[in-house]
Amino acid sequence: MRKSRFLLCFLAVSFILSLNVQTFAANAETVKFGAIVSMIGGDAPLGEEEKRAFDVGVELLNSKGGIKGHLVELLIVDGQSKPEAFAVRANRLLEENVLAAIGGEDISFVAAAGQVFEEGKTVFIDLAGTTPAIALVGDFVFMNPMPDNDQARAIAKYAVDTLGYKKFTIFKDVGSTYGTVLTDYLTYYLKEFTGDKNAVPYIPSYNLGDTDFSSQITRLKPEISKNNIEVIILPTWPDEAPLIAKQCRDLGIKLPFIGTDGADTEVLTQVGGNAVEGMLLATHFDIEMETLSPLFKEFAELHKERFGEYPGAFGALAFDALVTASESVGYVINEKGDDWWKAASLADKRLALRNAMVRVETTGTSQTLSFSEEGYAKRGLVWRVVKDGNRVFTDFLPYSDYTPEGINTDPLK
Repeated sequence: MRKSRFLLCFLAVSFILSLNVQTFAANAETVKFGAIVSMIGGDAPLGEEEKRAFDVGVELLNSKGGIKGHLVELLIVDGQSKPEAFAVRANRLLEENVLAAIGGEDISFVAAAGQVFEEGKTVFIDLAGTTPAIALVGDFVFMNPMPDNDQARAIAKYAVDTLGYKKFTIFKDVGSTYGTVLTDYLTYYLKEFTGDKNAVPYIPSYNLGDTDFSSQITRLKPEISKNNIEVIILPTWPDEAPLIAKQCRDLGIKLPFIGTDGADTEVLTQVGGNAVEGMLLATHFDIEMETLSPLFKEFAELHKERFGEYPGAFGALAFDALVTASESVGYVINEKGDDWWKAASLADKRLALRNAMVRVETTGTSQTLSFSEEGYAKRGLVWRVVKDGNRVFTDFLPYSDYTPEGINTDPLK
């Protein structure tokens, strides 16, 4: 009986405290962010994943009182998987007086919107595009995911130092910026970490959308024995990696595969089957990461409760971007005071937020994050492996581990 009374009292007090927090926050000025996600077109599956993460994330932040007592408001608009639509929606969000915005899965989308936000002197956080040139769009544009030059450096160091490989081949997609740029960075860093100018002796090329790779694989076979090639790297979009892997196995090539973040989707195992068993994947997120913050764990569990599954990589990136923006706003309010925040113009708040972004180290994200002065996120690399048809966590490489002193990290190299 006493336990029941205690429980009832505890729940009543918790409920009252929750109401007090919500009432206080409701009386404060909201912090309005914007998000551009594609709800139709080729990137609609990603947009849906991102929108679900945003909805859960906003609900979670506001249940905790928002940002220093200011509720978070997020206006989500449809980028329609078109650069021109991203630009139009960016202008709309500026007209809606958002403090900052998030969005984009590709450099074409991010650049189109980023230029608009740059002109409006408003922070724009690239949600998932990885081409390093994104951060160069302007001073107000920040990259939330790991840029391709960092991913390549992390893969190269891990492949050489941890896995012990010395000779590589890379399938180069000459039909996409992602495939071309990432292959070039991989080649550069593999040579640097091995100290061997011939670390990548053969690079088969293809075009995005190709389905028959038999000619490239046939030409590769004699190069393997000739150059002692030990592993195949696949910096591809989702559809190509499983097809290349299957056709390699069908034509007798048994070398291990390493895939990049573009291959880390369900398509890999659904199409690749046994051909991709044991394949390593360099990516952004796994629910088993030991770096997950308590807040992120709450988000993940709430997401699972709401949608029946944990967030995927794009959902994780969406939540990270939202939290990064929120914690940066909190930094500004702490630094300048709530009175300043209430009295400041939108332009002054936007500029203060931009300056805070390069000083904040997040605590509520999937891993601790910070930005360089140029706007690049300093992220660790997540390693997954295909095991029994599932992509499972296997390792994590912190940013400091793959960026040793003396290594050239110039994204334009």
